[in-house]
Amino acid sequence: MTAIVSAREFRDDDAGYLTWLESHPDGYVLNIARSHNTAQARVHHAGCRTISGQNPRGGPWTGPYVKVCAEDLAGLEQWAVVHVRQLIQPCGTCHPNRRAAKPTSTVASAVSGRRYEIRGPSPGSAIVEAWADAYIPFDPSPDWQKALSAEIKTRCKQLEPSTGQVLHATFYGDKRPNADIENILLYNIDSSFSVAGRNGIRFEHGAAAPLAPADGEYPFCYRYALAPRSGSFADWQQRRTLASFDWTDLGVFARDKIPAQVWLALARGHAEVIKLSRAPDAPFAVKVEIRPPRELQPRVNSDLVKGIFDGVICAFQAHTDATVLPVVVARLAAILPADPLEIRKHLADQRRAVLGVVPRLVYPYREGVKWDPADNLCVAGELLAAKPVDSRWAIRGEIVELIAPVDRALSVP
Repeated sequence: MTAIVSAREFRDDDAGYLTWLESHPDGYVLNIARSHNTAQARVHHAGCRTISGQNPRGGPWTGPYVKVCAEDLAGLEQWAVVHVRQLIQPCGTCHPNRRAAKPTSTVASAVSGRRYEIRGPSPGSAIVEAWADAYIPFDPSPDWQKALSAEIKTRCKQLEPSTGQVLHATFYGDKRPNADIENILLYNIDSSFSVAGRNGIRFEHGAAAPLAPADGEYPFCYRYALAPRSGSFADWQQRRTLASFDWTDLGVFARDKIPAQVWLALARGHAEVIKLSRAPDAPFAVKVEIRPPRELQPRVNSDLVKGIFDGVICAFQAHTDATVLPVVVARLAAILPADPLEIRKHLADQRRAVLGVVPRLVYPYREGVKWDPADNLCVAGELLAAKPVDSRWAIRGEIVELIAPVDRALSVP
């Protein structure tokens, strides 16, 4: 039995663990593999049927899966940050976060009965959580959506990451088929997230929305937490790498042309691409590091995430609609250091299209073009800031296939 801060780990000690449960009925338990692998780890309330009472597997409680116990969630969060460098998701059966502190703000809207709840951050817990009756679009119209969006934005500015921390954002609930998860969590709320996300932003689409404080049920939940840079996705497991690229020079990075510059740099550069085909409905994640010039501080924001992700995904898809190519190629040639023949060749090249082909990957829009990758299956991603080494922008990264999350209620006890 090892102690750290206010948490205690029980390993090969069922008697000690069960005694702790009996004396701490309002406590919390982190169930995690003996090796501290976080793939199936979950945080439970002490009274959760999956980690107390009769073990459904018939084996020891503290054998293959050890138990870390604390009187409050903050104790388990501290233990997780120190030992596994990431926060652990709550159990889908007992929803332990509903028993934490009361919400710091609860608002009932008069518009169509819509309402939301929001809480955090609080001392010892660098987390902002918001539950809502509807998801927040880019241009929210009901007053309650505008209020919630502003509240999330204000509270996230209180999340001050240390050098080794990034912002980990999770959206729980059904996602519209044409909605991008990074837009739902980031761009629709705040085009910056310049404080909480300055070192990097990790995001993902979670499972069903957990219960709100006081057992409130909502179809949607937004969660923003500071997490270790070395952490991983909580609701998805990586299956295989579909494509990867080492540091690729972006030259002089014009922020208003981010997707086009990233697309061209990757189309010209070297990339390792999987030879086996990818199932067309397989979810995937994009993981990228960006390195600024020496004279600039490495900073990440949601606007940068949107532009870079569009460029990266487009670089591994192909364009098939020839009718718009003459206009598109001419407009791209006017803003990129490439001739029309090269641009046309890269757009139509299917040798790297591990993410499939799209009729109109890019199309004329107003006086310029609009990039439109098929990215609805991009359910997770991260953009991390790297230290500068020279006077030019550069990126490196990978695209990984993901395994769908299992039902949390069926996870190991």
